[in-house]
Amino acid sequence: MAYLAAASVPTLSLKINGSPVGLVQDFREKMTVDVTAAAARGSNLPAGLHPGSVRYRVQLNRVLLDHVLLSDGFSPYGLHNFTLSIVGQRRTVNYTGCEFTSVTVHSEAGSCVIEEAELMALDRSTAAGGGG
Repeated sequence: MAYLAAASVPTLSLKINGSPVGLVQDFREKMTVDVTAAAARGSNLPAGLHPGSVRYRVQLNRVLLDHVLLSDGFSPYGLHNFTLSIVGQRRTVNYTGCEFTSVTVHSEAGSCVIEEAELMALDRSTAAGGGG
Protein backbone atom coordinates (compact mmCIF):
# COMPACT_ATOMS: atom_id res chain seq x y z
CA MET A 1 0.00 0.00 0.00
CA ALA A 2 2.71 2.48 0.91
CA TYR A 3 4.39 1.89 -2.43
CA LEU A 4 1.26 2.78 -4.41
CA ALA A 5 0.62 5.88 -2.32
CA ALA A 6 4.19 7.12 -2.77
CA ALA A 7 4.17 6.37 -6.51
CA SER A 8 1.06 8.51 -7.07
CA VAL A 9 2.95 11.73 -6.26
CA PRO A 10 5.85 13.16 -8.29
CA THR A 11 9.03 11.30 -7.36
CA LEU A 12 12.73 11.39 -8.06
CA SER A 13 15.04 8.40 -8.29
CA LEU A 14 17.70 8.06 -5.65
CA LYS A 15 21.09 6.41 -6.16
CA ILE A 16 23.86 5.78 -3.66
CA ASN A 17 27.33 5.08 -5.05
CA GLY A 18 25.73 4.66 -8.50
CA SER A 19 23.21 1.97 -7.46
CA PRO A 20 19.46 2.68 -7.40
CA VAL A 21 18.09 2.54 -3.85
CA GLY A 22 14.56 3.91 -4.21
CA LEU A 23 12.40 6.96 -4.78
CA VAL A 24 12.40 10.29 -2.96
CA GLN A 25 9.39 12.62 -2.91
CA ASP A 26 11.34 15.86 -2.48
CA PHE A 27 14.60 17.31 -1.22
CA ARG A 28 16.02 20.59 0.01
CA GLU A 29 19.55 21.85 -0.26
CA LYS A 30 21.42 24.51 1.68
CA MET A 31 24.90 25.67 0.71
CA THR A 32 27.16 27.35 3.27
CA VAL A 33 30.48 29.05 2.62
CA ASP A 34 33.05 30.05 5.22
CA VAL A 35 33.87 33.67 4.35
CA THR A 36 36.72 35.67 5.87
CA ALA A 37 37.38 39.40 5.67
CA ALA A 38 40.72 40.55 4.26
CA ALA A 39 42.32 43.31 6.31
CA ALA A 40 43.21 46.56 4.59
CA ARG A 41 46.44 48.24 5.66
CA GLY A 42 45.76 51.50 7.47
CA SER A 43 41.95 51.10 7.50
CA ASN A 44 39.34 49.80 9.92
CA LEU A 45 37.29 48.49 6.99
CA PRO A 46 38.09 45.20 5.29
CA ALA A 47 39.58 45.32 1.81
CA GLY A 48 37.35 42.50 0.63
CA LEU A 49 35.92 39.09 1.35
CA HIS A 50 37.52 35.75 0.57
CA PRO A 51 35.39 32.62 0.18
CA GLY A 52 36.58 29.53 2.03
CA SER A 53 35.30 25.98 2.25
CA VAL A 54 31.87 25.11 0.86
CA ARG A 55 29.50 22.59 2.41
CA TYR A 56 26.10 21.33 1.33
CA ARG A 57 23.34 20.22 3.71
CA VAL A 58 20.72 18.07 1.97
CA GLN A 59 17.35 17.10 3.43
CA LEU A 60 15.51 14.17 1.84
CA ASN A 61 11.79 13.73 2.53
CA ARG A 62 9.83 10.48 2.13
CA VAL A 63 12.36 8.06 0.69
CA LEU A 64 10.77 4.76 -0.31
CA LEU A 65 13.53 2.15 -0.25
CA ASP A 66 13.60 -0.64 -2.81
CA HIS A 67 12.25 -3.84 -1.27
CA VAL A 68 14.98 -5.96 -2.91
CA LEU A 69 17.67 -3.86 -1.23
CA LEU A 70 15.92 -4.25 2.11
CA SER A 71 15.80 -8.01 1.71
CA ASP A 72 19.56 -7.91 0.96
CA GLY A 73 20.14 -6.11 4.28
CA PHE A 74 20.63 -2.53 3.05
CA SER A 75 20.76 0.06 5.82
CA PRO A 76 21.58 3.78 5.60
CA TYR A 77 23.24 3.68 9.03
CA GLY A 78 26.49 2.11 7.86
CA LEU A 79 27.14 4.49 4.95
CA HIS A 80 30.16 6.81 5.13
CA ASN A 81 31.83 9.02 2.53
CA PHE A 82 29.29 8.02 -0.13
CA THR A 83 28.00 9.58 -3.34
CA LEU A 84 24.30 10.49 -3.56
CA SER A 85 22.54 11.13 -6.88
CA ILE A 86 19.02 12.51 -7.21
CA VAL A 87 17.73 11.80 -10.69
CA GLY A 88 14.81 13.74 -12.17
CA GLN A 89 13.40 13.99 -15.66
CA ARG A 90 15.47 17.03 -16.65
CA ARG A 91 18.58 16.87 -14.46
CA THR A 92 20.64 14.82 -12.07
CA VAL A 93 22.14 16.34 -8.93
CA ASN A 94 25.22 14.55 -7.56
CA TYR A 95 26.66 15.01 -4.07
CA THR A 96 30.03 13.52 -3.08
CA GLY A 97 31.76 13.01 0.24
CA CYS A 98 28.41 12.48 1.99
CA GLU A 99 27.73 11.64 5.63
CA PHE A 100 24.28 11.27 7.19
CA THR A 101 23.69 13.58 10.17
CA SER A 102 20.19 12.26 10.99
CA VAL A 103 17.77 9.62 9.72
CA THR A 104 14.13 9.04 10.70
CA VAL A 105 12.74 5.69 9.52
CA HIS A 106 9.16 4.38 9.51
CA SER A 107 8.86 0.63 9.02
CA GLU A 108 5.84 -1.60 8.71
CA ALA A 109 5.30 -5.06 7.33
CA GLY A 110 6.66 -5.22 3.81
CA SER A 111 7.94 -1.66 3.52
CA CYS A 112 10.45 0.80 4.89
CA VAL A 113 10.23 4.54 4.40
CA ILE A 114 12.85 7.06 5.43
CA GLU A 115 10.55 9.88 6.52
CA GLU A 116 13.41 12.37 6.68
CA ALA A 117 17.16 12.20 6.29
CA GLU A 118 19.77 14.94 6.52
CA LEU A 119 23.28 14.68 5.21
CA MET A 120 26.32 16.84 4.68
CA ALA A 121 28.20 16.75 1.38
CA LEU A 122 31.57 18.14 0.39
CA ASP A 123 30.82 18.74 -3.29
CA ARG A 124 27.87 19.12 -5.67
CA SER A 125 27.47 18.87 -9.44
CA THR A 126 24.58 18.71 -11.88
CA ALA A 127 24.09 17.07 -15.25
CA ALA A 128 21.41 17.71 -17.85
CA GLY A 129 19.02 14.90 -18.57
CA GLY A 130 18.01 12.31 -16.09
CA GLY A 131 15.71 9.47 -16.71
CA GLY A 132 13.69 9.41 -13.52
